[in-house]
Amino acid sequence: MERRQMLAALTALASSAWLGAARAQGASNVPLHVIVPFPPGGGTDVLGRAIGARLEKVLGRPVVVENKPGASGIVGAEYVANADRQGNTMLFSGLVPSVRYYSRPLSQLGSELAPVCMIARSPYLVAVNPGVPAANLRELVELAKRKPGSLSFGSPGNATPQHLATERFRSEAGIELLHVPYRGTGPMMTDLMGGQIQLVFATVAAAEQYVKSGRLRALAVTSAERLERLPDVPTAAEAGMPGFEAEIAFGTYVAAGTPAAAVGLLNRAVNQALTDADVRGKLVEQGFIPVGGTPEQLGKSLLAEVRAVSELVRSGKVRIDAP
Repeated sequence: MERRQMLAALTALASSAWLGAARAQGASNVPLHVIVPFPPGGGTDVLGRAIGARLEKVLGRPVVVENKPGASGIVGAEYVANADRQGNTMLFSGLVPSVRYYSRPLSQLGSELAPVCMIARSPYLVAVNPGVPAANLRELVELAKRKPGSLSFGSPGNATPQHLATERFRSEAGIELLHVPYRGTGPMMTDLMGGQIQLVFATVAAAEQYVKSGRLRALAVTSAERLERLPDVPTAAEAGMPGFEAEIAFGTYVAAGTPAAAVGLLNRAVNQALTDADVRGKLVEQGFIPVGGTPEQLGKSLLAEVRAVSELVRSGKVRIDAP
């Protein structure tokens, strides 16, 4: 047998052995509850349901996806933080699982939730209602400067990644925008199409279908390069904001104090799910870039994100909701 074939066979054997062990350890009638801290229809919900369906097969146990929205994700995050510590409840959230992390000492980051695995990332589409008289990002900035505070932008909640990305854009462009927080992406997109707000930074998963149908206009994508799926949408740099890039990342968490063995099992299961061709296809189709990795890598990314953003919160420019 050639070396390449042997390695492939050993990899398949190891994967099969791990799957058997995972099922033996995790198999039971006790379901794994996947908690999505926002309403149905947003990017987090898409990820939770796509990956949750595969986890059921990987772990050999029922997986129940539950939406627990409220207070910019705080309600769902605290539900998981107070759940069992046996690996039966897992949070699917943005990289920062609770916006309260921004206002707390860095030493307390791991006191409520323990990182499991990074799952995906996505750039934003800067999308406007078609009634906004701006054909590109440069014209939007000029409009906002002519009429300070006349344009409103939506977010899934105060201090959510979409809110923070828009605040960065507002600050770098030197414009005034009115922030309208929602209880999730779905209601935000409904109001954008209805003209109650004019602008959002939304994941590709949340905005693409409306852009393609003409119900929204995409002014830019916040990645370094254009998206193959939307080749006519320029990057923010091409559209008049040189150097501006932003993305949202997503991770999974369990209650702090969950045994390392249970965390490790869930980490391997999520990584395994992310290698599945159907799962990867669904994520890529929705504009996500699958990631994966170790709990330690997710923890380092979380720490870096909180450090980068917490000053906005401490300065009062971004407010933290209470549940």
